[in-house]
Amino acid sequence: MLQLLIRITICISFYVVGAYATTDILRLLKGHPVSVGNKDCFCESCGCKLTLRQQIPIFSYLFSRGRCGHCGNAISSGNFILEALFTVVFTFAAVITGFRPVVWIFCIIFYESVKLLCVVLFGKRGRKLIQSLLFSLLGNAVNFSLVGILFFFHTLVC
Repeated sequence: MLQLLIRITICISFYVVGAYATTDILRLLKGHPVSVGNKDCFCESCGCKLTLRQQIPIFSYLFSRGRCGHCGNAISSGNFILEALFTVVFTFAAVITGFRPVVWIFCIIFYESVKLLCVVLFGKRGRKLIQSLLFSLLGNAVNFSLVGILFFFHTLVC
């Protein structure tokens, strides 16, 4: 029972990390400075701060039919695709490997590779790009460390 609870928690954490990853990549692509402590998300069109309900990964996009709750403008489908991509890939990899810790390393490498590819291919090359990438890496180290702790507990339980 404890093993199942840890596995569910790992999948939920991948869901949350997928949302963070999307926000992280989108901010880097636009050349916005990435702040590890900034948890606020804003509408790309009107700039209104999104409520917690509007920030629920994947589901908020589907429930709002891809539109901002404030201004009604369309939200980029790229947000939805990135969130779904990370969540599905991370969770699928964990399930097919039996939640082995090697998946944790795969997820880090996969995420950082996608992020770097997106930034190189589509990102703005501002003066603060290196600084933003370093802050992004720091935030990801924290997020993935928390997921790593779950994998450690899973290894102890099995």
